[in-house]
Amino acid sequence: MKAFSAIVKLTFRSSMRSHIFQLLLALLLLCIVVIPVSISVGKAEEFIRVSLLYSLWAVSIILSLSSLWLGCWIMSQDIDNYQIHMVASKPVSRITIWLGKWTGINLINIILLAISAVTIYGIVMFRYQSAGQESRLAERQSERVRAESEKERIRTKILVGRRSFHPTRPDFRKIVDEQIKRSVNAAANEGKRLSDDEIAGMRSELLKRLTAPVEIAPGKAFVWTFENLPLELNDTGIYLRYRPYLGKISSEDQSNSYWLWQVAMPFINPENKTFNVYPQALSQQPEMLMTGVFHEKVLPKGVITPDGKVQIMVTNFDRYGKKHYYQQADGPQLLVPVTGFVENYLRGMLVMVIQLLLLSGLACALGGILTMPTAIFMVCSYLLFGSFSMILTDSEFYAESAFDHLGQFIAGVLLWGVIPLQRFDVTDLLAGGYLVEYAFIGKLFLKYFVLRGMPLFVAGILLYCVRELGAAVRK
Repeated sequence: MKAFSAIVKLTFRSSMRSHIFQLLLALLLLCIVVIPVSISVGKAEEFIRVSLLYSLWAVSIILSLSSLWLGCWIMSQDIDNYQIHMVASKPVSRITIWLGKWTGINLINIILLAISAVTIYGIVMFRYQSAGQESRLAERQSERVRAESEKERIRTKILVGRRSFHPTRPDFRKIVDEQIKRSVNAAANEGKRLSDDEIAGMRSELLKRLTAPVEIAPGKAFVWTFENLPLELNDTGIYLRYRPYLGKISSEDQSNSYWLWQVAMPFINPENKTFNVYPQALSQQPEMLMTGVFHEKVLPKGVITPDGKVQIMVTNFDRYGKKHYYQQADGPQLLVPVTGFVENYLRGMLVMVIQLLLLSGLACALGGILTMPTAIFMVCSYLLFGSFSMILTDSEFYAESAFDHLGQFIAGVLLWGVIPLQRFDVTDLLAGGYLVEYAFIGKLFLKYFVLRGMPLFVAGILLYCVRELGAAVRK
């Protein structure tokens, strides 16, 4: 144990003497301070979102790169500079050396992450407390009320951890397969045979049509159904979050429009326990709101039916006869507050720690058996394979040709062994007030750290133990 702690201390002191720690800390603090000021326009809500989204993302990227570089550099340089020969000649196992250096690297990263996280949290809370400060000191009552409503909006939308529920979606691929099967059979009955290219084009066209954004013409309505909702949520506040587009799906040329939301409220018969639903409007008249941005509404209590369903309907009342569009990624969705911002923020930091432990382990595994440039190249290539495989297997990627389908198949096979770093990005969850679920954290740890990372760590340690150190001596 003394040898292990000594190696950890030596690794940490080495980074301090080479000013790596100081340089990384200065770079991190610079990004934390500069990014929100340069991107946001001064509003408290936007400033906080930018700090949680872009500042945390920059911290994650910088520490991830430093984990890769430090792991490869410390492991390979000790061998290339003959420093490892002095340690290995003592009664210290190479497993202890490897684990000690890995722990030392992670100690550096966790300290840097802790300082960055505390700084971002302090900036966010300071900006939250000062939100609308000038308006609260104003003489007009309306301005003071607007300032308090801004703080309440930030607290309920961002500084919170809310669990999200999405509308029930059909199995698009199953629907497409059934449609193609019927088309193939119909063509066969007519004595025709569809080519592979025709089937692939038909599949792509059907998928695009089924997964296209919801389009609502003026005067028309659309209904979304949420299923399998816990009945205990009837006693809590449920928020409806949505973002409509007017005329086209673009952040440009958006303007005010009118719509009316309704929800199906259950009426339960106490005699036979059956129930019916009746529509209840969420506003007295069609609302005029800006399109292209997110909006939220509070649903009435008791909205969940006894079979765990919620139905909501929106009607387009645009005065100029333009269509409304709703993307699947933009809702509507139901949000339920579960925990406060501090706990949710700590959950996000835990995900980042798991990511850093994984990356430093990969770097140490390859840095102990390869030269530094080769080790960095191999780790980066491995991670890029994971990122590209994730993109190719995404549901929004439409395979139009046989080559695309082959690429998707290969990417699906690779995902059984590679690690897509996109899975560890929680900045959008924290910036949107979404809950970082413990189940999500456990899945990341088990699936990527234990089942994929640890076998690579063990392989790297075994190869490091049998590596001939004398081969590193330059002649």
